[in-house]
Amino acid sequence: MSTLSETPTPNGDDDFPDDKSPAERREWWDGLGGERRQEFLEIAPDLIGNLDGIPSQVRDAANRTYLPVLIDSLAQQSGDDARTKLDGLRAIEDEINKPTIPQTYLLGIGDEGAGRAIVAYGNPDTSQHVHVPKPEGGFTAGAVRRALSTAIGARGDDASSASIVWLATDTERKTPAYEEFLSGLAATNTAGDQSP
Repeated sequence: MSTLSETPTPNGDDDFPDDKSPAERREWWDGLGGERRQEFLEIAPDLIGNLDGIPSQVRDAANRTYLPVLIDSLAQQSGDDARTKLDGLRAIEDEINKPTIPQTYLLGIGDEGAGRAIVAYGNPDTSQHVHVPKPEGGFTAGAVRRALSTAIGARGDDASSASIVWLATDTERKTPAYEEFLSGLAATNTAGDQSP
């Protein structure tokens, strides 16, 4: 996939907004035309899919495009580290491809550490309540299934809710990445609040 230096800038404006706030990124994305958005999704799904402040449906589409590329890349590597990441990503791929109610959204994916994934059940952009627990250690499908159970339970009380699981090796709740992710949810949510 692309790098930031290879990513085209939108209509001659400033560079790709990786150093902007999630609210500014949302404004940037909203200002792009449909053709330009599609170009970014085709050229840089790995960047768009992990950019806080971009709408969840867009991130999901980008990450689902990038996931098989990442899996293929890891499959060509040797060593226990690559195998651990590969197994985790394949398990995540299996889980997110299962039909579920509420719908699954892949909000983040990567091979940092032992691997990372952010999976939402229910659309966090349109949900009245978004359950965002602290990032979990362990890159497993079991954690994703627990998020589905949480989401199903929450929807029993409120049909407009979403539950998110963040799988990473960093289990500290108050990290800059986690805080920026929450800010991104606030920037794209049009219906309610986020409840860590």
